[in-house]
Amino acid sequence: MRELARGAHDVSRGLAALRRYPELWKWLVAPAVLSLAILVAVIATIVHFVAPLIASVEHHLPSVVASIAGTLLAIVVIAGLSMGGLLIFATLAGVVAGPFNERMSEQLEARLRGTPVAPFVLRQFLQELARGAAHAVRRVVVAILGTVLVIALGFVPGIGTIAALALGFLFAARASAYDCYDAVLARRGLAYREKLAYLADHRSRTFGLGAATAGMLLVPGLNLVALGLGAAGATVAMHNRS
Repeated sequence: MRELARGAHDVSRGLAALRRYPELWKWLVAPAVLSLAILVAVIATIVHFVAPLIASVEHHLPSVVASIAGTLLAIVVIAGLSMGGLLIFATLAGVVAGPFNERMSEQLEARLRGTPVAPFVLRQFLQELARGAAHAVRRVVVAILGTVLVIALGFVPGIGTIAALALGFLFAARASAYDCYDAVLARRGLAYREKLAYLADHRSRTFGLGAATAGMLLVPGLNLVALGLGAAGATVAMHNRS
């Protein structure tokens, strides 16, 4: 439990570090714009599917039950789609923010260590983008499967909606933990399985940071820079651990 709380507090440590080096905020601006575009697309998709999905379910229910359960059904559908949307948003936002967070993390780590900052090299940046995209393919597949599971679970009578919300947040927290620590681990040349192994070996600390970051993804405005703040927190945590 202590490590879980330390992981959540790593986000505030990352924010404090960025406040000391305000020139690093530029690496959060570009992914914030891209994240906004993704967020708008996710919300538009949810809005597009809410009414047809509710109508489809009501069509298969007896008329008396459908008229009574209309409002409850709408809540279940919106909750399921929202948590699924959060998972998809967290994954896609992590993909586009990855190379920017890596660069920010690299410069932050150099400042914390008091070493020279490596110059920006476009070729290296594009290579990191390509490598991150390759790793992201697996994660997008997992995110889609997780979204389907969350939405399906939401239709289970009783605690289905609550379970779907909890599971959706759990998936989003783990995805956020990967994205935040990937900004540090990718620069160390770790393979995809090695990154997952690191997260497993430090499960409580990394999940605490991921949960705090996932919580920020629910806050309008803050969700656009949440992964960058989380990556800064992961950088500080790794620096203190080394």
